[in-house]
Order: sequence, then structure tokens, then C-alpha cells
Amino acid sequence: MENDSFDSTSPTTTTTARILDTFKKGANLSLSVINGIIGDYLVEDENALAIQMQFYVQEKPITINKETITSVHKNPSSKICILIHGLTNDETIWNYKNTNTENYGTCLQKDFDYTPFYVRYNTGLHISENGKQFSQLIETLILNYPTTIDEIVIIAHSMGGLVTRSACYYAPLQNAHWVEKISKLFFLGTPHLGAPLEKFANALTHLLETVPNAYTKAIGNIINLRSAGIKDLRYGYLVDEDWETQHPDEFLTNNKTVIPILDTVDYFFITGSLTNTPEDLINEWFGDSLVRKKSATGQSKTIHHLDFDLKHHKEINGLTHLGLVYSKQVYEQIKIWITQKTEKENRIESKKTIPFNAKNFPKKYSITKNKTTSILNLSTNGLIGSIEKIEAISKNNITYKILNQIPVVNIVSKEVEAIHNTIQDNILSKSKSTLKKIQKF
Repeated sequence: MENDSFDSTSPTTTTTARILDTFKKGANLSLSVINGIIGDYLVEDENALAIQMQFYVQEKPITINKETITSVHKNPSSKICILIHGLTNDETIWNYKNTNTENYGTCLQKDFDYTPFYVRYNTGLHISENGKQFSQLIETLILNYPTTIDEIVIIAHSMGGLVTRSACYYAPLQNAHWVEKISKLFFLGTPHLGAPLEKFANALTHLLETVPNAYTKAIGNIINLRSAGIKDLRYGYLVDEDWETQHPDEFLTNNKTVIPILDTVDYFFITGSLTNTPEDLINEWFGDSLVRKKSATGQSKTIHHLDFDLKHHKEINGLTHLGLVYSKQVYEQIKIWITQKTEKENRIESKKTIPFNAKNFPKKYSITKNKTTSILNLSTNGLIGSIEKIEAISKNNITYKILNQIPVVNIVSKEVEAIHNTIQDNILSKSKSTLKKIQKF
């Protein structure tokens, strides 16, 4: 299908048309990847490649009515679990390796009699647009379900978690009542406070635009063709107001509306990390390679802090971002939490602060010069070790390896990787040199 409706006089739409044409020629490229990168353009152009949000079974969309549901699930229970994927993925991402039939949904059905439903959606759209659609989709499921639904559990990966929170916000505004049936929300690597890679892309495009060179400016323009959904990940935008009043490419400006969490729902969080060492600084800085732990748990010193109960957080060391969707370790933790009763009283109690009492604090003590030197050496050794680990991991950057496989995008990503590596090498080299000078002091 040709895209004759693109305005050939517009550099942006012309480039988008060429990229789309290249994508269609790439036989191994997933439709979900195309939608993740330029899905908003596809919708605007009424292109048949644009994915419509629906529940899927065995890679086919299902019509939401009692007959279809009972044909898919012979004995639908009063408890349902909904699984929603992240950026550029689809519902098949949940399947364990080496199987097309087993995943968190089927395991919850076998172990606890939850009836599973899997969502596929256009991840290139604004998160708020998908949130409103997701809310309506769940409400339609409830109204057409063969029996009364008593409980809803949602398992969300990455962007899917933001779409879920957006849907929870819009449900009352749509007069939808499905939120009242949610008992637990499971977030796997969801960037509640935003994703650093998108912040980097935003900063990089501004840097390239300042260089008085037509080629670098052209690269910046191509990078800026990222979809609305990707740009929303910069700060984790959830509602229309976040992006309607702001240019999408404004330099590192957080326009996010404060959306409170629901008092009637229990939130659970699973995060991954790049290394197997919990206290490693590299995990603090880079998280699971795409999302940092503080973002995944909503921990901030700004107004965007989310008052989640951190007793409901589990970090699985050595498990990277994508691995969170098909890890049996993750499911074992979900099993533990799914059996816990919802206890609002305990959650409220955990939010109470302990009054200050000077007796609770240890007495002052002096630190000798030798102790000071030992502590300083210990700290600098730890920092140097962490920098060396960053250098090692940078040589095997998973993100660039993925981007470098995508037609057209790989032209840009290879250029960006070279710039990134040059800047990073200089910074890390100078940091190590400075730390070693401190040790000699």
C-alpha cells in the first residue's frame, strides 16, 4: 500500500514516507516495531499498518462478546488478569523462551484460576491516547463477560505500566467502573519518572541542531521523527495536558501533571539490573539498561514522587529490561504477592513517619585522620571499579545493537553511538584520572 497522501513538500513527512517504505521492504521487521517508531504518523495518515488496540489470542484479535470469550476460554472465571506489553512489542513477548503457550497469564490461570487476556496496541501513540482506549477496552470486556467479574489483576511491562496508570485516571472521567474491581497492579520495569535514553535523545537532537553543519542537522531531524509515544517516555507523561501545551521537542522540560496513586489498589514493582551485585553503583546509574530503579519505583525528591509502598518492591539482579517479561523468577515473585490479602491498613500504617527523638541517634564520635584516609581510599576505589565496569558494559551496548539492526534507523544510530562513545570515553577517562589523584593526596 503506497502512502500517496504524504505531503511531498514537507521534509518531515517525506522522510517518514521513505522510512515507512524501507520498513515495509524489511521482511524480518515486526509490525509492532514500526508502530512503536512512527505509529502516530500511521494513524494520522490512516495507514492500514496502524495497529488497533484489541485483545489478542494466538496472534489474532478477538471480538469482545460472550460467544467469542467462551470459545477462547471454556470456563471463564470471575477473576481476570490482563497483560499489557511495552514499547515496540506485542502480546507474544510474554511467552517463555522455547514455548508459545506458557507465560505469566497461563500460569496464573493454572495456579489461581485467573482468566488471562492479552493486549496489543500501537505504542507510537501518546500514552494518554492509549490510556483512554485501554480504559474503554476493559470496560467493554466487563460489560460483555459471560459472568460477573469480581477481581481484576493487571501485569504491565515498561510503557504498558504508564498506559495502565493513564487508564486508571481516565476511567472515572469516562464513567467506567472497571477500576473498582482492580485488586493488584504489577509493574515490571515501568519508567514512572521517565526513561534516561529518551532524555538523551532529546538532548542530542538539540546539540546536533546547534552545530552549523547541514549533515548533523539532518541527523537531528531524523532522530526527532521518534513517535509521540517514545517522546512521552522522557518524563512518563500520562494525560493529554502534559503534551498538549508543550512542543514535543522542547529541551528537557518536564511538564508532567501530578497524578496520585489509587488508595483502593495494591501496587507491586519488579525491577532488574545489569549486574549481579546489588550494591554496584552501575545498577544505581543504569538500572536494567533502560529504566533506573528510582524511576521504576517512583522515588523522587520533586513533586513527582509517588508514595508507593517499597515493601512491595523486588529487584532481580542480573535481569535486564526485556528479560522481565518472560522470567520464571519474576513469576515466582508474582505468585507470592498474588496470594497476599489486600491490607489497606498496613499500607496506611507504613506511611506514618516516626517522630524525631534525639535518643534514637548515636552519640557523636571523632574520626581520626587515618580513618578519614581509609574511608576516602575505600570510596575512591569503589568509584574507580564502577567506572571500569561501565567501560566494559559500554563496549557491549545492547540498545545500540538493537537499533543498528533496524533499516534507515541504523544510519542514525551508528552515528549517535560514535558520538556517545567519544563523549563517554572522555568523561570516564578524566573521572578515573581525577580519582587516582585524590588517592595520592
